[in-house]
Amino acid sequence: MSQTPFTPAPERVRFVEDLLDYMTLEEKAGQLVLLPDGSASSDPTRIDQLRRGLVSGFIDPVGAMRTHQLQQIAIEETRLGIPLFFAADPAQVLPGRLPAPVGMAASWNPEAVAAAEEALSEEYLALGLNWAFSPVLATANYLTDAGFEQSFGESAWLAEQIAAGRVRGLQAQRSDFRRQVLATLDLAFNDRAGRRGEGSLREREQFRAILKTVEQAAPATIGLDMIGQGRRNVSRIANDALKNLRRAGGFDGILLADWAQLAEKSGHHADGPAFIGLSVERLVAAVEDGRIGASELDEAVRRVLAAKFDLGLFRPSEDVAPAAPPRPNDLRDPAHDLASKSIVLLRNQGGLLPLSPGGEDVLVVGSAARDRSLSSSGSRGDATSVIDGLEALGIAHKFVAGLALREGQSVINRMIHADRMAIGMAGEAARRAGIVVAVLGQGSERPGEPLGEAQTVLLETLRAANPRTVLVTLGSRPCDPDIGGEPLPCILHAGTLGTQSGHAIAEILSGQSEPSARLPYAIRTRSGEVRLPFGHGLSYGEFTLGDLSLELGADRILASARLRNIGERRGEEMLQLYLRRLNGPDASREAVLRGFQRIALEPGQSIQVSFELAAEALAQYDAQARFKVEAGDYEVRLGFSAARVRIGEIALPQPVADAMNGAGKAKILPLKGAANS
Repeated sequence: MSQTPFTPAPERVRFVEDLLDYMTLEEKAGQLVLLPDGSASSDPTRIDQLRRGLVSGFIDPVGAMRTHQLQQIAIEETRLGIPLFFAADPAQVLPGRLPAPVGMAASWNPEAVAAAEEALSEEYLALGLNWAFSPVLATANYLTDAGFEQSFGESAWLAEQIAAGRVRGLQAQRSDFRRQVLATLDLAFNDRAGRRGEGSLREREQFRAILKTVEQAAPATIGLDMIGQGRRNVSRIANDALKNLRRAGGFDGILLADWAQLAEKSGHHADGPAFIGLSVERLVAAVEDGRIGASELDEAVRRVLAAKFDLGLFRPSEDVAPAAPPRPNDLRDPAHDLASKSIVLLRNQGGLLPLSPGGEDVLVVGSAARDRSLSSSGSRGDATSVIDGLEALGIAHKFVAGLALREGQSVINRMIHADRMAIGMAGEAARRAGIVVAVLGQGSERPGEPLGEAQTVLLETLRAANPRTVLVTLGSRPCDPDIGGEPLPCILHAGTLGTQSGHAIAEILSGQSEPSARLPYAIRTRSGEVRLPFGHGLSYGEFTLGDLSLELGADRILASARLRNIGERRGEEMLQLYLRRLNGPDASREAVLRGFQRIALEPGQSIQVSFELAAEALAQYDAQARFKVEAGDYEVRLGFSAARVRIGEIALPQPVADAMNGAGKAKILPLKGAANS
């Protein structure tokens, strides 16, 4: 099965080709010039360059008024009136609005991610910006990996779903003729195989994720290690994917990797990303002396003009509805919803959560509970703390700091003398409380040890004083510590949730929202042993799964099992489907995620849940970028995490594989047969 070729609208093709015919060589080169430092855009030399039509856009411009002024110059005072890009990283200009990428991945909810990004894009447009340097498509196998917080966890398939949701949200079509935002998919995958010897599988999965994300999210810009602090080492996986995206009928958007190649051929040198600050003079000289082919330059410019056309920048300004700054509540709902869906309940022994409404004295411990910046990337703004969230819900509680205040320290690592008194006071308060909620931020500077010494001693004291102790962790890295030789009974990992963090956490604690997030990575011991598996996460319901049934159809495999809520309250469970090839050249020791369904059931209710595995689930890209299903034996796993699964095997005959290769995409079947029992 091959990727469906992208067919641009005829009017766009004619418009772009006509404009290219009118352009001089200098004007074409100018469409590859992004000038950094928007605050310097009033420089007379730059304004003159702009009026000559030799600027494509500005990076980090300084406000909507300035972008409007520059856009008017480009449209009204240049020979061809080609509008400008205004580019920035949303996380820099609108910091802390949404959960960190790894938190978004924990939601396992591309629809909620897309809704939150769409709301963010409205605010982005209101600043006069139209090109977003986001998102990064990357995975991280271990919590200690560099860039873990900016990754989507371990699974390339899950990364593909979340990244596509982010791009769809940023680039949302608006029915009121508003401008749109162009997203940039930064390919930051690397070639490191990981410590489990699955390099070949990981490479295939990453290659697939790049091409399938582009297929789901186009049109978008494709960057290449662009956001990662000016990195230059491009992975072979990303390079192979880019070669296939350049093929006829493939990706039609801007390829910043091509800009980087043109920069190299023209002798351009930059401290940061190579595509920023290209020189018109150098590009023109390189074309004239043959280092750059005229058709090569035309192709890069063609993609730029097409992107500007797709964004609606060539429409008359009177035809475009103004992008008014959203009211505060406009962003709150989707951001709040995504934050709630990104909180993972790791343990809940004894049903300590949700809190009993008005039934027990709640003691909140930890200065992190009052901190409004921990969950919003350091940006206070309108961020909310856990205490804010509890007070908004009217949940009575008492508070003690638990540890001494530390001036200028972002982590709480070693014990200091003043800690002993604070811990003693917290222990006394815990003895008198009905339940203790300890809220801790990142505590250790050592990779793989999220808690510092002082925090560990605090938890030991609290648990000894009151076994009904709940741990809430903030910061990107979760933890499942042994306290007093065994795990804590109840742990809620909130992570870095953005400005709505406090409200979202309080709603989960109180039971007003159901915990639905799942780990997009495994939590391991320092020796690498899995402590909590990939996909792990609890709800407030209790579920069982019946035997797995596998059936072979004409061009697909049907997997099904019966899910039952055996708990005493309504709950939400996430069924996850994993696939492993048992023989042939693609045989693997590791199963890969290929689907999930979120199901809510009332107490005693059961439902038959079915997945269809067709070409979309079983196929991999081969060396020629053909998306192909191979015949052979497959193992199917269906369950609540990568470790809690029902397992079955099925043989896929060659005729069925051939039918899959000629059939349409796979789908997840609707739920069937709900029944009370």
